[in-house]
Amino acid sequence: MSSDRREFLKSLTLGGIALFTADWFKLVDETKAASGGKLLPALPGEKVSDKGDQLRAFWNDSEGYFELCVNGTIYDEVPDFEDEDAEEFDDSEFEQDEEESDEEFEERVQEARDEWESEQSSDRESRREEHEFDWYRRSCPGAQAVPYLQGLFGELEANSEAVDASDYSDVGSIDFYDGACPGNDTYVAATAPDYATLAALQRVLVALDWNCRVVIVEPNPADTAKA
Repeated sequence: MSSDRREFLKSLTLGGIALFTADWFKLVDETKAASGGKLLPALPGEKVSDKGDQLRAFWNDSEGYFELCVNGTIYDEVPDFEDEDAEEFDDSEFEQDEEESDEEFEERVQEARDEWESEQSSDRESRREEHEFDWYRRSCPGAQAVPYLQGLFGELEANSEAVDASDYSDVGSIDFYDGACPGNDTYVAATAPDYATLAALQRVLVALDWNCRVVIVEPNPADTAKA
């Protein structure tokens, strides 16, 4: 944790009570060392329910940050696509002409069926892609962490004189992503750079009485190695 961010957190109060004291910073360091970065600290008398929501953290070694998920994992897959708009070909509108043989009539109907099915297949694929795109951007556990944490910071801002929207990164260096790169809009995520940030998040959640527990599912190997 940078010295600037540490100084900012020291000044953060809620209802006149300091959230981040010297004892808290000491407890963070001790708990991290003792658990290998797998468990988060709790101040004496501080209760974190194992019910309610879970904000789950997964270390991404290649990027160097924790990916955060609400009540799910980074490995959750897109739910099966149920095409509620699927239709069946209706051949009742076709009538056989007097000059048309049975074979010619059947061929004409089959050609219409093939063309209709080709169009339906293309439409289904578009709806399937839209279903997948919507899930990654709005419904997957990682994407849900973005509005969840923005709501948390919004409430913190409303209840503290020491923080505003521009200070979100100082609260815990939480970064929000909307698109991994140009042309790829499916990656919507919230990330945290280190163990101390996750501990700060849990401290804020408890202080605001949010029924949410931060769980480190996959710790930073560098933290584990120091255990």
